[in-house]
Formats: sequence, structure tokens, C-alpha cells
Amino acid sequence: YFGDKDYDVEFQVLDATTQVPAFGAGDLDVMTTVPSFMPRVKEQFDIDTTYFFPMARWTPGPTILVPPDSAATSIEDLEGATVAVAPLSSRFGAEQMAVLAATGQNIEDYFDLVETDAAAQEIAGGRAEAVFIEAPSTAPLLAEGYTEVFSVQDAFEEAFDDPAVMNGGYIAASSFVSDNSEFVQDLIAATQDAWDTFQSDPDTVIEVASEVSGVPPEQLELVGQVLNLAETTDEQKKVTEQDVATWTELFPLLAEAGFITEAPEDPAALFQITE
Repeated sequence: YFGDKDYDVEFQVLDATTQVPAFGAGDLDVMTTVPSFMPRVKEQFDIDTTYFFPMARWTPGPTILVPPDSAATSIEDLEGATVAVAPLSSRFGAEQMAVLAATGQNIEDYFDLVETDAAAQEIAGGRAEAVFIEAPSTAPLLAEGYTEVFSVQDAFEEAFDDPAVMNGGYIAASSFVSDNSEFVQDLIAATQDAWDTFQSDPDTVIEVASEVSGVPPEQLELVGQVLNLAETTDEQKKVTEQDVATWTELFPLLAEAGFITEAPEDPAALFQITE
């Protein structure tokens, strides 16, 4: 994609815990993360950022599952219940926003929350009444007859009329985006093309991605399933006015939940609509 360009591109494979610090230190020009981290980047590093391409959406995102013998059929039935979830400090804010949007209460107040890296084991061992996790961790529980009673996707659709809320995507310093518009458009076009190819020939894309990243093919295949990449529509491969409108509503929820200190004054300025 970039071999004949008059600029060089170096891709690095970093995990969720190292991307933002590396970006803040100036080691990255572009990172892939969720808009919920953009106010944190501004607060911690004083960098104005722009989100310019979505690479994932919460479809369905994290879900709450209950055991086969549970009488709960909705989140309302779980108020005050013991719910296991991954440590919220390791998450992206979706669980907090969804519960707040659905109930009007912070997740820590609504549930008797158990934050653990072994959330599925907590419910399997009978130490929790429900578990708040996402695929692929949901698969073995669903196979055992566990039932979904709440999802981030459903909560956001109910609250904001948005069934596919944009999450992880390309984010760069706003100055970088404005100063490197050719590269930004090339990166968007290359990613859209690779995504289209994945949807028609996933094995080839996974093979190449594995060679470049060093990530085993089976893990990349699982990532594709978790992110629902095969079912993403062309419209969902863009930043739209709907996305900006939804995040304008979500940022105040993040602030109310304590995920960020305060909501951005001008949320629309954080996004570049895809042309």
C-alpha cells in the first residue's frame, strides 16, 4: 500500500496498556484505541487528538450473562446482585457507560461488583450471580446454557438509537492529521481495502497479518470474530455524523462514571467525518 509513497510507514504491535503511553511520549504518530481515551490523552499529555477511522464497533460488545437456573431476565432484575467483571481500570468505559445509560446509576452502585481477571470463573464457581464479559469469553458459558440479559449494544441502541457504536479506531494528534492529510487518506483507503479483502478472503489477510505482527493466525481469527469484522457494513467503516452525535452523549456518561475527569467542551472537534 505504501511502497511507492514519498513517506515511510512503520507499524508497531503494542497492547492496550502500552499504546497510550507510547503515543504520549511521542513514539507513535497514530494509535488505535477508543474515543473514551481521548480526554485522558489531553489531560495526561496535553495533546489534542482527532479520531479519523473506526476499526471496531460494539456489536454486541460486553454482555451480562446469568446461569441457567437464574430467574433474572433483565438488568433490572440484577440490581444489588453480585456481578463479576474484568477490572474496570483495564477496560474502555463501555460497561460503565451502558449501565449508567440504562439505569441512571453508576455500575459500582447498581451492582455488588467483583472486579477480577477471572470473571467467568467467579460465576462458574457460584461466587457471582452474573458476569459482565465479552466474546470469546462468553462462548463456553453460552454453550452451558447461560443466558444473556443485557448487552452494551442493546443499551446504546435504546439510549441513543445507535445499534453499532464506534469504539476502537485510528487516533492521532490533531496537528498531525492536518499536516499529513495525504497519509491519513492513504491509511484510511488502505485499511478499507484490507477490510474488504478480509470479508471476501479472510484466510489470506490473516496469513499476511500474522507474518507482519507475529500474532498466531488462530488468535487473529478470534479477534476478527470478537470484532465482528466479517459483518461490518461499508457505512460502518466510516466516521459518520451519527457517530459524533452518539459520542457527544457518551462523554458526559464517562465523566459521571469517573472514567474521565470532565467531558470535552466540543466533542465534534475530536472526530474527522469520513468523506
